This record gives sequence, C-alpha cells and structure tokens, in this order.
Amino acid sequence: MIQAAVDAGFVWLAVVAVVTSLVGAFYYLRVVKLMYFDDASDTSPIEARADNRWFLSANGLALLGFGIFPQQLLGICVVALANSGLL
Repeated sequence: MIQAAVDAGFVWLAVVAVVTSLVGAFYYLRVVKLMYFDDASDTSPIEARADNRWFLSANGLALLGFGIFPQQLLGICVVALANSGLL
C-alpha cells in the first residue's frame, strides 16, 4: 500500500503513513511493556459492586445466548431495517 502511494507520486502520504504507524506501535508496545514487564504499583484485589457484577453477568449471558442462537437478533435487525425503509 505504501509502495503504491510512492509509485503514484504521493511520497508525503507514504511518509505520514510510516510516521503514524511508528507512533501507534510505540503506544501499543508501551502498554504491553507496562502490562507484562513492569511491577504493579497497586496489588490490592479489585472489588466490584453488586450492581456491576449483575450487569456484567447479564451482558455475558446475552453475548453467549446471541452467539449460540443469533437468528433471534438477526430477525429483530431485519424487522428494524424493513420498518425504516432501508431494506
């Protein structure tokens, strides 16, 4: 892709693409370094409130249910698209 930009005469665009790729790689590699190689500053266990646990559990069950049986969600989407005139 970058070679195609250079071949088309858009060298500035190729330079911008390389620089932004380097900035993104630096950002994500820094996150990986902090996660796996640096010591934790706070080692206390994370305590979630009961309502947060309930919402996370409901979200996980919905994700599991729609992942195993997607036809109900797809049917709702088709009906919504048909009612909006997009289908």
